[in-house]
Formats: sequence, C-alpha cells, structure tokens
Amino acid sequence: MAPIIEVSEKVLKGLDDLGIEYSIPQTKPQPQEPSSDFIYVPSIKLYVAKERSHLGKNWFESHEALQENGEEMLSLSEFRKFLKYLVENPTQENAQIYKEITEIRNPWRGEWLDADFKMKDGALHLNAKHKLENGVLKPKYSRPLTKNTLMEDRRISLADYVQSVGERGSTAQGLPSKDIQEGDLYSYFPRSDNNSVAGFNAGSGRRDLDCGRVPSFRDSGFGVRVAKQRE
Repeated sequence: MAPIIEVSEKVLKGLDDLGIEYSIPQTKPQPQEPSSDFIYVPSIKLYVAKERSHLGKNWFESHEALQENGEEMLSLSEFRKFLKYLVENPTQENAQIYKEITEIRNPWRGEWLDADFKMKDGALHLNAKHKLENGVLKPKYSRPLTKNTLMEDRRISLADYVQSVGERGSTAQGLPSKDIQEGDLYSYFPRSDNNSVAGFNAGSGRRDLDCGRVPSFRDSGFGVRVAKQRE
C-alpha cells in the first residue's frame, strides 16, 4: 500500500494540470453522542432517554413522532433490560429514574412499549421493532409467544421480573413467565383480540405491566421513552 502524503491545494492543482492521478482518503465522521439526557445501556446497545416525552399521544402517534426523528420505542425485552441496568448500576441518578418509572405514588405515570399482539396461524404472536412503511406500522420482529408466558391476570414480583430470566422471572421476549412469584406488580396478559399493545404505568395505588392496553388510548400522564441507536 502506497504511503499517505499530506499536500496542499496548490500541489493538487499542479497534479491536475499534469494529468497525474491521485486519490484523497475519505475520513469517517465521528459519531454524534446523544446529549446528557440519555443513558447508554450496553446490553441492548441503545441510548435511552432519562425522561418520558410525547405525553398525551396514543401508541400509533408515539411511533410516528419517534420515527420522524430517527428514534424508536423500547420493546418489552429492552424495557426490562433497561430497568435491570438501572438496578445493577445504582447511582443516585439511576435510582431516581427507576423510582420515577416504578414507584407507587402520585402522580400517575405511564409509557408505551413496542409490543403489539396479533393472532396468526392459530397462535398469538408478539410483534415488535415496528417501522413506518408508506404510513403503515410494520413489525420487523414477529414470533409466537413462548410456551412459558404467563397467560392470566395476576400480581407478580417486580424484582423477579426485572432481574431473572427463566421459569420464575421473565421470558426472553420480556413477558412474565407463568411460574413467576407473586408480588406488587399487576400483570395483564396479552389479549388475542388483535387490538392490544403493551405499556407500563404506576400511580398512587398500584403499578401495572399491561399487555392488554388499547393502542388508541391517550392520557396526559402517558408518554414514551425515546431510544436511539448508537451511531
């Protein structure tokens, strides 16, 4: 490989006049790091916003608003791993973010998750990683629910859901497992009505992982947590 030599514009003009071929190496632009409003989560390779935004938008509108800016919505699995990251990296800021998401207190807060449930070939599928194509949201991930998915409404352990993957924790898809321990998180299982999506909310009397929420729902306390790919 020929050595790289730095030359001036005058020298380049002279080479052009003489008809001598040369090449100019292309430098890669340095990746733009998101602002301090984001946390990088290595396990999901995403920057995740410290606060919710797009309050008052429904599930569809939230996707549209995010994708206009090249952003995305956290899937169930990514959301669980984000919570786990906050717990396992217990800075004062991370602890405060975890409390803001999960603490049972006023005011009521909620956020959409990128999980849509549809019947296909006689089986309930989890659809995620949605992208807008000609104005229509289409999933890049679509798989049947795993056999150990909890398919009843009941209270579950938030700690086990966040920290454990397996029979007594969460599934690989980010849903509670059927044998998860009882606790103080209300879990609403995915419906087969072809009109159910996922969200997480907490308020004065309870906190919910709701996989039976209507996507057209709107509330001023319900928003979305922006996620960005690492450039």
